[in-house]
Amino acid sequence: MAFLTTAADRVLGFDVAKATITVFDPSTGAFATIANERRAIAGLVARLDHRCLAVCEPTGGYEVLLLDQLVAAGIATHRADTLKVKAFIRSFGTLAKTDCLDARALARYGQERWARLALFVPL
Repeated sequence: MAFLTTAADRVLGFDVAKATITVFDPSTGAFATIANERRAIAGLVARLDHRCLAVCEPTGGYEVLLLDQLVAAGIATHRADTLKVKAFIRSFGTLAKTDCLDARALARYGQERWARLALFVPL
C-alpha cells in the first residue's frame, strides 16, 4: 500500500451518488455539484493539480469513474472505509446526513488522517 509522505496542499471531499458528485474544497469553503458522468468529471479533474488529496467513500461502484480519472491524472486519491468515516462524523455530534455535510466530512477526514490513508490503486 502507498501512503502520502507529506500533507497535501489541498484536500477535497467527494460525496458520490448515482447521478451527481458533490465536492467540498476546505481551502475556499466552496461546494460544487457535478454530474456523475465522464465529461463533467474530466472537467473537474482538469482543474486540479498534483498537490491535492481526493477522498471519497465507496458507493456501490458509482465512484469508480471518478477514482479512475483522478488516478489517471496523478491526483492522490483515497477511497475511505464507510464505517470509519461514519464514526468520524459522529464524533463531532453530527447526526444529519446530506451530500454537502458528507463531502465536508470527507475533506476534514482527509485533512486530519492523511498520513494513515492508503492511496487508491485501480485493479
